[in-house]
Amino acid sequence: MPDPSLFLKNLWYLAFHGSFLKKGELVGKEMVGEKIVIGRDSNGKVFALRDNCPHRGVPLSYGWFKDDTIQCCYHGWKFNTAGACTGIPAMGPDTTFDPSKIKVFQYPVTEVNDTIWVYIPEKKLPNTVPHEPPPNLQLNPDQKFKHVETVIMPADIDHSVIGLIDPAHVTFVHQSWYWRSAKKLKLKEKKFEPTEKGFKMVRHAPSSNTKGYGVLKGGTSTEITFEIPGIRTEHIQVGKKQIVSITILTPLNEKQTELTHIFYTDIVLANILWLPLKRLGKQFIGQDLGIFKKLNEGLQSRPTLSLIGEPDLQARWYFEIKRRWALSQQNNEPFVNPVKPQTLHWVT
Repeated sequence: MPDPSLFLKNLWYLAFHGSFLKKGELVGKEMVGEKIVIGRDSNGKVFALRDNCPHRGVPLSYGWFKDDTIQCCYHGWKFNTAGACTGIPAMGPDTTFDPSKIKVFQYPVTEVNDTIWVYIPEKKLPNTVPHEPPPNLQLNPDQKFKHVETVIMPADIDHSVIGLIDPAHVTFVHQSWYWRSAKKLKLKEKKFEPTEKGFKMVRHAPSSNTKGYGVLKGGTSTEITFEIPGIRTEHIQVGKKQIVSITILTPLNEKQTELTHIFYTDIVLANILWLPLKRLGKQFIGQDLGIFKKLNEGLQSRPTLSLIGEPDLQARWYFEIKRRWALSQQNNEPFVNPVKPQTLHWVT
């Protein structure tokens, strides 16, 4: 059984970019230790159900999906996209039993800017209504993210989040001609403020020792936000244009976390050069994957770990936010963010 303290509930988790889900298809996916089947009906609307037939437990994702009906591959039981049973072939036409009394748990699901999110509740109750709105991805409803890359990190959600928000690793893991060099370390001073479910690095001019920002002209500024369960958003303003780069962590189980990077910009040149930019993004994520494989090897011996000084303060914030969120859900109380405005310093 998964460690219940590892996963946060009553939150929205990214399933995948919308391009991964076609009409008439079923996709089985493990999320937060739960098996879920996700589909898109004939009208293009997304649905999500527990991925088990309530008869004998066979995953519904192995079945057939036609005319907005899912049919189990074992005994042919049929279900609509809301999870209600609509037919049991073996019972025959003369049965008086009402199959609609049998229901598969239906997860709240939504599609935001061409990304699909599933709400994972603490309790599996009929007609579950999310306590929280879907994440704010900082785009207008008609704007869509492009998919950059998805990889599976060999680490739990906590280690993955720490790696995502850790400022000190960037210079050493992401060395490249287009980013920065470990030979050009610089003292950074960044102001932080709390957000609804996390914290943000207040809007500022990008670091002068990062070449990737150097090609952007016209009053460039950036704001970086992190919110639970694992969403890091970088919003770059370039004059009147913008770049929104989001890295999202979805825990699959206790040992694996899926990292997905999505990207939007209205800068014409960036869209023209999308393929080479996408390759650079995949390379960047590949560097993170490489260090996490080494981390996984090191963690096999269960070493004593530490979080030291201001460079690791964001990680300590994460654990405290996580603890407070779990308590607020357990006690049915409003969540109170423990992060206070402050200025941090580190060398990178």
